[in-house]
Amino acid sequence: MQSDIVSLRPLYEFIKSDPDHKGLKSGSPEHWRYGSKAGEICAGIAPQQGFYLWGRYEGNGLWQNIYLGKAGFGMTTHLHARILEELKDERACIWRAYVSEETLTEAGKKNHGAMWQAYQFQMARALKKAGSTHIAWVADPDNLESAAVNNIESDLIETLNPRANLSHPVPTKTSQEHTKRIIAEFRSVIHAHRNDGFVVADVEAD
Repeated sequence: MQSDIVSLRPLYEFIKSDPDHKGLKSGSPEHWRYGSKAGEICAGIAPQQGFYLWGRYEGNGLWQNIYLGKAGFGMTTHLHARILEELKDERACIWRAYVSEETLTEAGKKNHGAMWQAYQFQMARALKKAGSTHIAWVADPDNLESAAVNNIESDLIETLNPRANLSHPVPTKTSQEHTKRIIAEFRSVIHAHRNDGFVVADVEAD
């Protein structure tokens, strides 16, 4: 299994230079520059199937799990594309570290106009990931059946208990050893980057 971790530091640094939150507006120059930055930090993510974990390091180095997802199994998008897509589509979770939900809502109404009705639900989902500083990923090349993938995902969610995963299906015992291998990969990269010194204020949406 191949694994690594992505630091979101460049994205946080970008939004400090965008005080008017224009990067939240589709089609704006700032919107495209943010997307370019996201593309740069995702360059090393394998274009393979696997699992990924949004999380954060606390000031004391402890890691907190925030969101667990899967990518590339069946007809779904692979890890590189899925993580990049989430960073672009759910960018409000990065801005939330520096501005209030009220400010984000007002910016959303201004930037999206009549489309805000649809975008506000996307923003609410994105804000569940607020406070994330890194995304760990594990490429899983094994040719798994759909049922096994779903069970492994359920097992990972139960074990890691990420706060933004609202659905918690009960896993079975059948793929337990495979789950252990993925968790070991996650823990390896989390340990390896524990002292990189990048933290942000923790913000959790209601």
